[in-house]
Amino acid sequence: MPNHRRNGKKPRREFVKQSVATLGATLGVGAPVATQDTPARRREKPGSATRAWNGPYTGEHLRHVAFPLGGIGAGMICLEGTGALSHVSLRHRPDVHNEPAVFAAVCLKGAAANVARVLEGPVPKWKLYATPRAANGGEHRTWGLPRFRQASFEARFPFGTVRLQDDKLPVEVTLIGWSPFEPGDADNSSLPVAALEYTFTNRSRRLVEAVFSFHARNFMATGKEGNGVRPAPGGFVLWQAGSAAKPEDEGAFAAFVDDATVRVDHAWFRGGWWDPLTMAWKAVEQGAAEDRPPITEGEPSPGGSLFVPFALGPGGTHTVTLLLAWYVGRSGLRAGKSPTDETSTYRPWYVSRFASVEEVVFQWSRAYAERRAGAARFRDCFYDTTL
Repeated sequence: MPNHRRNGKKPRREFVKQSVATLGATLGVGAPVATQDTPARRREKPGSATRAWNGPYTGEHLRHVAFPLGGIGAGMICLEGTGALSHVSLRHRPDVHNEPAVFAAVCLKGAAANVARVLEGPVPKWKLYATPRAANGGEHRTWGLPRFRQASFEARFPFGTVRLQDDKLPVEVTLIGWSPFEPGDADNSSLPVAALEYTFTNRSRRLVEAVFSFHARNFMATGKEGNGVRPAPGGFVLWQAGSAAKPEDEGAFAAFVDDATVRVDHAWFRGGWWDPLTMAWKAVEQGAAEDRPPITEGEPSPGGSLFVPFALGPGGTHTVTLLLAWYVGRSGLRAGKSPTDETSTYRPWYVSRFASVEEVVFQWSRAYAERRAGAARFRDCFYDTTL
């Protein structure tokens, strides 16, 4: 039966199902295909550099780029123009200021010393002053860690591409972030998942040994109890349990890779203030790649990390595909007047398909290639026009 809202508006999933017909009709009009000879339209702003229309974002144009990842109505994580992850909104409401300590990094091993970098470009200066807790040093932020010197971003929905360069480093990095989307396929366009593909290219004439890593403070935790870090195939799960008073607190976030060499740290250092992040970064700088089992006694682990060692020959490339999945099956959201004995609240569509984050992880890892092909079909069709 049709899914109608009380206010008469069409649900987003119904819109996706029907949009394929509209898109096909639009693209079949015979619009001219963009070519290299087509003059680029520019939008100029007094006192600022110009940017080609629909071209890459660089410099000051990167300051406020936030590219959404995640299925329709399933939650969101934004890939910023610098490669940072922010706007983490998995609990069914926008949380645009939520930028937890979640980051990827690389350590390039050397005979004299290792070189470690967060896989992001420079932090936009406005963040240092205009965000919550900035006056307190940006607690739980990663802004003080070393990064690549240059970044650019290009949007080709549902794919966003970040390119990182640093003249002092022998590698350059391309990061492609995306989530499943294909008109007419509402179910697979509404999954609580995202992917981050990090491709490393060796620009030098020597062998480069490196360690990719991904780190996340447990941003799912809503308090000091009933949370922790548990294993997932190829990665870890950040989790928070619900309670009788607040069942909507229950939720989980998974990060994992399909790589036999992966090592997972489920047990971050348990300390105050910046101590856990300081120790996590120390492991990055050392090029460590060690397994540490989940904590079973005392306070829970404040976060988790995964490590993937690899080597690059001269001119060689290597890609690490990081998959993200989440599951927040309940919420405290409701709208309109309800009888006093009515206790139902909003629940996302995906709970009808999955019972846990582990089921989402299993499906996402198996269907990754197929979902990517579908998203690429839409991108190639949509951008093969000047409309």
